[in-house]
Amino acid sequence: MAAKKFGNTKVDGSFFSDGVFNWKAGTEKFRKHDESECHKEAVERLVTLPATTRDVGEMLSAGTAKEKADKRKQLLQILRSIRFLTVKLK
Repeated sequence: MAAKKFGNTKVDGSFFSDGVFNWKAGTEKFRKHDESECHKEAVERLVTLPATTRDVGEMLSAGTAKEKADKRKQLLQILRSIRFLTVKLK
């Protein structure tokens, strides 16, 4: 169920699983759902979720940047070691 993806504690089962079969009363069902706690909680989560989570691309980029910096340090240490050894061998 879609509500579980965001951890909703309130689920309007009749609206989600049963749907609307009597379209003459459809607008009334939508109005009731709009006023329900389930809908209010979902809207609140939709508004607050982006502020509390980070973009996956940014997280991966930050991890990649740190990894690049670490690898660069290792490479520089290897190059210093090679230079030191070549000077000693001359």
